[in-house]
Amino acid sequence: MADQSKTPPVEIAVRTDPGRDPEKQVNEDAAAQAEAKLGLLAVVCDGMGGHAGGKEASELAVKTILEIVQAAPEKTTPRDALRVAIEEANRRVWSMPTNEGGYRPGSTVVAVLAHPGGAEIAHVGDSRIYLIHSGAITQVTKDHSMVQEMVDRNIIKAEDAAKHPDANKIMRALGIAKEVEVDVRPEPLAYVAGDVFVLCSDGLSDLVNASEILDIAGSRPAAQAAGQLVDLANARGGHDNITAMVMRMKGSAAVSEAATIVKTMPLTAHEPVSSSAPAEQGAGPRGTVLTAPLQAPSSPAVAAPPATDVPSTVLAAPLAAPSRPQANVAAAIPPGPPPPSSERGERSKVPLIAGIVLGVVALGVAATVVWMDQRPNHAPVKVVPFDASRPVPTEEDAGTVAPDITLAPVLAPPSGVKVPWWKDPDASTPTGEPRECAIARWQKDAGRPSSSWEPLEAKCRAAGGKP
Repeated sequence: MADQSKTPPVEIAVRTDPGRDPEKQVNEDAAAQAEAKLGLLAVVCDGMGGHAGGKEASELAVKTILEIVQAAPEKTTPRDALRVAIEEANRRVWSMPTNEGGYRPGSTVVAVLAHPGGAEIAHVGDSRIYLIHSGAITQVTKDHSMVQEMVDRNIIKAEDAAKHPDANKIMRALGIAKEVEVDVRPEPLAYVAGDVFVLCSDGLSDLVNASEILDIAGSRPAAQAAGQLVDLANARGGHDNITAMVMRMKGSAAVSEAATIVKTMPLTAHEPVSSSAPAEQGAGPRGTVLTAPLQAPSSPAVAAPPATDVPSTVLAAPLAAPSRPQANVAAAIPPGPPPPSSERGERSKVPLIAGIVLGVVALGVAATVVWMDQRPNHAPVKVVPFDASRPVPTEEDAGTVAPDITLAPVLAPPSGVKVPWWKDPDASTPTGEPRECAIARWQKDAGRPSSSWEPLEAKCRAAGGKP
């Protein structure tokens, strides 16, 4: 029987959804969690390769990782067990045959293996792990994507990455090559009671930003938070499969010299940063910063401030413009003769310049709104729903007790959002025929593989319809 002390107390829930794109109604996302000898394992995978291929790849990756970690000898370190499991998942996905369209199946992966000494973090691809600690959030993983490479090389700015034409291209994935480089943290992340890990596919992170994840997952029960995160992404278009797994830790790690406690960088603007405020806030422990904030290049006309005695949170704020002593001199000097005409002319230009600046800002806002409305969909990288119908093994059957996982409830769509008939099982089709007939005909006309629409045609005939 597994050593129960290796599994930290945790509240965990997962929600996965195919999204609202009618072309992506096969959910290629997969997520699962399990108790192992080395700790509590949570995994989210986002499959790619087209319908059945991507779905099978992500399911195979999740199954393999759970199998290898659960079978690892107790003398194995949790970090090594997690790395070996993901490398084996890559080999098995690599062995899968290509699909009918000639595409090789693949999958991203993010995984957390939590144990009393901390949490091991590993990932491949652009699925993400966030950590909420002491009222702030940090992105623990760094995307293996083309735009992230360009940001690292200072080719583009971080704020421009999401709208770049190559935003849908990833640099690493399981199954794309015979060997894969797994990004595993060199030391475990320490956690305290109340900390929250959020594992998600890019269908969520593309549409829900970090501050919104902080607001939702940081203040709600795990099941409610997972459901609301997915619903928010769907309300904003749901252009891809969406998966959110929320892990709220109920105990604290026994911090060792090898463990790192994250000092998260606040991403919300609820409270402005003040130079008089203490640099550290919140009750949680503090340590090193995982990712330093990006600094804008300093202007040659403005000397950089001294680096000593400056709180790290202040460094992320933009530098203030140098003070202009002449701005408020009118209140301190008695009235005198009018200024020369040249000075009056310069002052008269201020309203004009201000008007031009406001006009440019307004055009920028309008262009951003238009772009957000017309931007192209993200390339498919999907994940499979957790199979809640699968029986949980008993102590007699498996020798371990698998912790329960709570499926987040499917919440009603936000007010004003119309749910299409193919997403509403109670809605009738436009022609009144069985749903399977209409969906099978649509997929067949769209050139989908026969393995996708033939089962639907069979259900259509069984329901008395005509494909």
